[in-house]
Amino acid sequence: MTTPLRLALLGVTVHQGSAVRLAGVDISCPADRLGFLIGRNGSGRTAVLETLAGLVRPSGGAVLLDGRDIGSLPPHRRAALGVVLVPARRAVFPALTVAETLALTGRPPQPILHVFPELAPLLPRRAIVLSGGQQQLLALARALLTDPAVLLLDEPDRGLAPAVSARLHDQLATRTALLTARTLPAWAPPSALVHVLERGRVVWQGEAGELRAGSRFRAP
Repeated sequence: MTTPLRLALLGVTVHQGSAVRLAGVDISCPADRLGFLIGRNGSGRTAVLETLAGLVRPSGGAVLLDGRDIGSLPPHRRAALGVVLVPARRAVFPALTVAETLALTGRPPQPILHVFPELAPLLPRRAIVLSGGQQQLLALARALLTDPAVLLLDEPDRGLAPAVSARLHDQLATRTALLTARTLPAWAPPSALVHVLERGRVVWQGEAGELRAGSRFRAP
């Protein structure tokens, strides 16, 4: 039985001035399945996430959530529908404490503090005084706490300790999530759906197991 799509780009083109960031791109985010956008800097990985989240408006193509065209919806409306983006830059409110940031979700923080106990002693601290890695963890924890329909993560492991990254990977294993990386991470499950991008185009699509088995895009 075919896994239903939660979020997708269909034939999407994105321009930035005279430059083309995405050129007729198709991206699929199947339900309850991990996905990866692989490519070098400038390949279009971030542009895909920004288009899905509504930060960038495509000049052509469609953005679908559960089969509904959401291309005209602004970012806050998409977030309300469960499309949650954690960008590579620190996505925190500097003046808020860690406790206040987690409280924005309207949910008890205990479940995520159990996963990431490193945040517990930081609860009274304002985000602005946290290290880069701590800010990244806070942004990820807040996103996970909302239990989003689709989680969009731009290089989420950046700045995280290996042990913290491992727990994050466990959290992502059963979610509908799309992550960016330069090469396919070693922890990616064989069934993960991978899109390889070059210069704003998808040049390969398949499962992580296939990519490791013998593609010219094979990860080290």
